[in-house]
Amino acid sequence: MGRQYPDVGYSGVGTAANRKCLVSTMIIFNIVYAVLGAAMVALGFWITLDTDFKGWVKDLEMEHFWVGVYILMVAGCLVMLQAFFGVCGACQENYRLLVTFVGLVVVCFILELAGAGYMLANGMRHSKIEDWLTNRFYHLIDSYNYDEKSARIMNIIQEWVGCCGVYGTLDYVKWNKVIPYSCYNPVTGNAWYMDNYGHVGCVGGFTMYLENMAGWIAAVALFLAFFQMFGVLTACCMLQVRRRGDARDDGYYR
Repeated sequence: MGRQYPDVGYSGVGTAANRKCLVSTMIIFNIVYAVLGAAMVALGFWITLDTDFKGWVKDLEMEHFWVGVYILMVAGCLVMLQAFFGVCGACQENYRLLVTFVGLVVVCFILELAGAGYMLANGMRHSKIEDWLTNRFYHLIDSYNYDEKSARIMNIIQEWVGCCGVYGTLDYVKWNKVIPYSCYNPVTGNAWYMDNYGHVGCVGGFTMYLENMAGWIAAVALFLAFFQMFGVLTACCMLQVRRRGDARDDGYYR
């Protein structure tokens, strides 16, 4: 009489069709992760290599802004590495590769949240950056008349961003200073003004400019962090399938 093997056949996620579905899902997820990771790195390079912005960060002594950008660039590189392990682990149904993938997802998730949180706190309107810029611009206005560097920085920012003073032209008046030509629109001759906003101070104007950079890279990081949770769930299902397969193989030879 033939040898009887225990009935430990796969059920649910362990069926061949569902295993194939899990592999396909993992591959698709990780292709998306790689694209988003590359986009995050590209946005980081766009921010850090922008010549004008890089010069303003240096002149304003705002180097702390780079911290969030660098964190997200590192996260983007790790996400691409994570995607490699995810695809290889899914195709080979390899336990170690899948565990490595899950571990990298956890690291990337933490970095993405930390980097995005830092960018939102230091690169958006109504964030900590506004208080920092207020103190910095007041310092530059205070030394505007006798420090050539301070005057150059304020004039360049006011002309390029389209703003004046800290919160408007009165910042020069209350310091008994002549309102500089860079505070006026060269076309209309009026102080810089924005519809639905009013007269533009450099705190508001420069922060709106920062939002264009900080907002995009933070949005990609948060979307990626949210989307990675589904990849972890899929990987956990594959690990469960693998453990069931190992249990079945062990049962054959007991």
